Amino acid sequence: MMKNIRILLFTDTLCDVNGVSRFIQDISKLAHQKELAFYVVTSTAKICPDLSNVQIIKPLFRTKMPFYPELDLVLPSYKRLKSITEEIDPDVVHISTPGFVGLMGRRIAQKKSIPMLGTYHTDFPAFAYKNMPYKIVKHIGNKVMEYFYRDFKALFVRSEAYKKIVQEDVKFDPENIHTLKAGIDTRKFNTSYKEMGIWQMYGIPETSVKALYVGRFTKEKNFPLLLELWKAYYLQSKNKNIYLIAVGGDLDESLFERYHIKSLGIKRGEELSKIYASSDLFLFPSTTDTLGQVVMEAMSSGLPVLVSDEGGPKTLIGDKQQAGYAINVNDRILWLEKIKVLMENRSLREKHGENGHKIIAEMDIAKSFDAFWEVHMNCNHNVTVL
Repeated sequence: MMKNIRILLFTDTLCDVNGVSRFIQDISKLAHQKELAFYVVTSTAKICPDLSNVQIIKPLFRTKMPFYPELDLVLPSYKRLKSITEEIDPDVVHISTPGFVGLMGRRIAQKKSIPMLGTYHTDFPAFAYKNMPYKIVKHIGNKVMEYFYRDFKALFVRSEAYKKIVQEDVKFDPENIHTLKAGIDTRKFNTSYKEMGIWQMYGIPETSVKALYVGRFTKEKNFPLLLELWKAYYLQSKNKNIYLIAVGGDLDESLFERYHIKSLGIKRGEELSKIYASSDLFLFPSTTDTLGQVVMEAMSSGLPVLVSDEGGPKTLIGDKQQAGYAINVNDRILWLEKIKVLMENRSLREKHGENGHKIIAEMDIAKSFDAFWEVHMNCNHNVTVL
């Protein structure tokens, strides 16, 4: 049973190729289908999906995010954000990101005494520390997050693994930390999209064994480490009809062609769904992901996964690692061993892939949204039953 409540979500990312954007788009569509008063506001100059409950304002200024060039750092109009808030008149404000849009949304909510909730989508202190490995950077990052979230009624984390991190690093009351149930639109990512002919357009043999990576080509995602691991595996492998396929950025293929590393750039929609379902396994060594949306998409597409044992992705593959392996990124020998096992054992790949597909089938985005709505509803008592 839903209750009539008005929620306004502020986000600095909505039209970008990342898990946070896809999640917010998915719950916006669900809210519209359920005829619930859920609204999203963002500021960007990028092309966005046309959603009736999303408002996009033009930024006054924008530049590339440091260490994250795929994402714009934008300065929106405070006056316009305030006007939108007054028009919607929300019962609850949700701050999805701690950027300028989130900061202004937080300020507006404070001035109007509107209850605030948030989601710890990205571990920014860990992100900063990965790019600038000094303890003071991590310490300052934690203090900034502690200050930012201190007046929030509740805070969502994307996996159980991050409950303790938010409690200890952000000093947030554990009673008000909620795990937002993992969920994706399984209609977009599933085995039915398998189409081996798609590899012809990329110059990749259909008969090859294909390891897939989807994400930013950056240090905090441990992408440089993945390249080194793949090169080491390729050189020792007797079978050279193998490829590492990287989606999500640009790579100078001339440097990696001899190792059969192919960069496909940024992909969206059905093409991305086909790439997932037509690959053989998924490699994702990131240690800064609070959940791992791309890992869920890979599992839903029937791929076995090899992930880091730090952060959210490890929580997806099952207690007994039924869908793949979670390994410490410092143990390169074990990473190479498991890459070898999955690349060379088709029956094992299929077993892990089937298990992963079943796990994600239970993680429907609708269940995630219902839990999200329930917490917001409980933080505001001026509601009526629908």
